[in-house]
Amino acid sequence: MGKGSFGNVKLGDKRRTARLIQVAAAFAAGSCCDGGGTITSVIALPHQAKAAYRLFDCTDVTHEAVLSGHVQWVHEQLTDPGVYLLIEDTTTAEFQGLKKAKGLGPIGESYTRGFWLHNTLALRLDEKLEQCEILGLAAQKAWARPVERPKRRKSNGRGKESNYARQRREDRESMRWAASLADLPARSPMVQYIYVADRESDIYEVFQRCQLYSVSSVIRASYPRALAGEFEGSDLKTVVRLAKVLGTIDVEIARENRTAKVEVRSATVELRGPARPGGRLKNLMLNVVQAREVNPPPGCEAVCWILLSDLPVETLEQCTRIINIYRRRWLIEELHKAMKTGLKLEQSQLSDYRRLSALAAVVSVAAVFLLDLKWKTRSVGDQPLTRRERETPMVTILERLHPPRQTPTQKWVGTSIAKLGGFMGRKGDGPPGWLTLWRGWQTLLILLRGYELRTG
Repeated sequence: MGKGSFGNVKLGDKRRTARLIQVAAAFAAGSCCDGGGTITSVIALPHQAKAAYRLFDCTDVTHEAVLSGHVQWVHEQLTDPGVYLLIEDTTTAEFQGLKKAKGLGPIGESYTRGFWLHNTLALRLDEKLEQCEILGLAAQKAWARPVERPKRRKSNGRGKESNYARQRREDRESMRWAASLADLPARSPMVQYIYVADRESDIYEVFQRCQLYSVSSVIRASYPRALAGEFEGSDLKTVVRLAKVLGTIDVEIARENRTAKVEVRSATVELRGPARPGGRLKNLMLNVVQAREVNPPPGCEAVCWILLSDLPVETLEQCTRIINIYRRRWLIEELHKAMKTGLKLEQSQLSDYRRLSALAAVVSVAAVFLLDLKWKTRSVGDQPLTRRERETPMVTILERLHPPRQTPTQKWVGTSIAKLGGFMGRKGDGPPGWLTLWRGWQTLLILLRGYELRTG
């Protein structure tokens, strides 16, 4: 666990804070039985497991309290000069076996119960080296929907609630998008924030919030929005489709593990403000970039991204920068996989929403640690280890188990850890997945413990 895992978290008692860090380290370290998910599977000693349960029984241990120190530490990092990406997305925590757990709500249209987590992942971007550093969670909101939603009716008591009336409510879930921008720390002119999100955040108020808090944005368009000004009478998708091609570039599609050749178009448009209670919103000037794949492979859906941004789009290089920024969005999906596939959050058996959401905060911080480990293997994989890194017990053990043919690199470290979890490392295997990396990490920690006992 890194320096900023929990920062200066305060739970009303120093002993609780110390126990929280121990529990988080146990989840990050791995399991003693089946790979995590429950407290007893990551903590072997019965008295320590009981202490962990007592920790979550304390009413002061809430989701907000557990995560507060980590968020504060990330905010402190966001004040250093540089460019930062704030990537947002929502995931669910579903607990199919906890029918009697209090405070959980319905998930989707099914009978599954659980709660929702809206994450803001912060990255430091190094555009010269085309790399980024994962800092952690700049915000995370947890909530459960009511078991029975109140039937909202018109003011006269008859009929269903209209869209107009729904938009007047302050409790609608769509308000979560870009809400974290209001809590960002004060920054110098040497700091730039860029908000990145997928199609679900294509909400007019989100663009307004980005402008209000002086945050740039890269958001994938979902709607053929009506335009004003030069293109009045047309819509967003039509205008960008007919725009001049600036050039062709290769784009790596991480989810499909392939490279796509895309044509790049751009335009500057004036979005027509939608009607809202109290009047129509003001028009907004935004730039739009389209990346459309040319001749996709058989059986693959053609890539077509339409990205709305306030960043410049006059040249192919500027548009490529926006496309590359959007490509980083998949990291937050990897974070969700680490939480649910690697750390198995949804296997927990805690008894109510408060306990489960507090555990989700612990798991989320541990997932950031795992994501950082996997990302460094891929992003700076060819970078040789420093002399200090080679002298660490971890590298010493890995060199004995899997002697490197050349100077050890970050990629070699990640591959060697994954091999301990069953990764074969053949030419056609691709990068290791969460499960093999996770199992390998657990095995390595056991070997490290034996090494420390022998040398200590």
